[in-house]
Amino acid sequence: MDNIMDKEKKRFFLLKKALFLFTTFSFISLGAETLTLDECIAWAKANNLQLLVSRMAVEKARKDLILARADYYPTLGLSSSYRYSSSSAPEERDWLSSGRGSFATGLSLQYPLYKGGAIRTGEKIAEIKLKIAEENYRQTENEVIYSLKQVFFKILQMAEQISLMEEVLKRRQENLILIRLNYNVGRENEPDVKQAAANLEETEYEYLKAQKNLSLAKKELAQILNRPGEEIEIFYEDREKSFPSLDSLLKEAEARRPEMIVAQKNREIAQNQVKLAKSAYFPTLSFSSSYGWQGSKITDQKDNWGLGVNLSLPLFNGFATKAKVAEAKISLKQEDWQMSNLRLKIRQEVEEAYTNWQLSEKNVAVRKKMLAVVRSAYQLTKLQYEQGRTTYFFLQQKEGELTQAENNYLNALYNFRLAIATLEKVLGRSN
Repeated sequence: MDNIMDKEKKRFFLLKKALFLFTTFSFISLGAETLTLDECIAWAKANNLQLLVSRMAVEKARKDLILARADYYPTLGLSSSYRYSSSSAPEERDWLSSGRGSFATGLSLQYPLYKGGAIRTGEKIAEIKLKIAEENYRQTENEVIYSLKQVFFKILQMAEQISLMEEVLKRRQENLILIRLNYNVGRENEPDVKQAAANLEETEYEYLKAQKNLSLAKKELAQILNRPGEEIEIFYEDREKSFPSLDSLLKEAEARRPEMIVAQKNREIAQNQVKLAKSAYFPTLSFSSSYGWQGSKITDQKDNWGLGVNLSLPLFNGFATKAKVAEAKISLKQEDWQMSNLRLKIRQEVEEAYTNWQLSEKNVAVRKKMLAVVRSAYQLTKLQYEQGRTTYFFLQQKEGELTQAENNYLNALYNFRLAIATLEKVLGRSN
């Protein structure tokens, strides 16, 4: 009997040692680094490829704003020319000698004084588009961080499941040893021994598969962080997270959600598009000035200058302005409807996420209590089996219930963590 116990213990020890050496060697060779959730989020904000692309859109909007403001400034130009003219036809011999050349150089200044409010409206539209680009970036950031949290908590769950499987392996190893001892003294039958051995082998397979899945999940995390090929370890401590009332969260989501802010800004653009279309009804006023030199020789040129004010009043353009104003008003109405629809969608998402958070929090507490009850029942059944007061069938049943209860608790914990992340996402909280 001692040989049987030693043999099984050695087999279990070799399995754990092989897995330990494999994972340890992988971490050392790839330079594993341990990161917290906050560190992962900070790294993703700075290096995620999707965010880098989105950041370029913000920079482009800033340049467009500079371009829109350029209309406030005058335009200044320098021109220089030479012109030769003759009274004779080009085919005549003396057309070159009878001609006369002239040089001209000048500076011109154009400055718009009034365009019916079009310049200021164009600037406001560019400012709003910059804000939209910034909110689109924040929305992308929220989505990236949510994806990161999903992967992070998945890695955490897998690591916890691997630790659980180690306990299950140990537990089923001990049960196999125990049933074989009872089989040797005639207290158990061979099918039960084979069943216990099969249960152990199944757990060993699940253990190896979990290790592989954990490695794949870590690669997924490295991809989000833009650190491909690196092995990353994580560290996390559950922190108590509380949320105010649902009404407060609904107000927060409407004020904070990037999509809602973008919708509001699009409505502002539509309002300014109406103003821009109406600006075509008003006259335009501009100031111009020029100063130049002109003469037949470069060294002998006379200067001249001029000032002018230009007024242009639109009288009729085939009702084009009226049509543009009507079109802009329709776009404004569409934005109003889209905002109303988005407001309802956000409300539904927040209510659903808030309910899921409450239920998942309650589920964790329930699963924790159930785990304590099932663990006590298993320990009692195992003691009875060791004393010969029950059969392996009942021990196996209780051990299976314990394993299921442990997995249920880990799943409840994962769902609770993810429920918090989901609620934060629908509220528009980036971190």
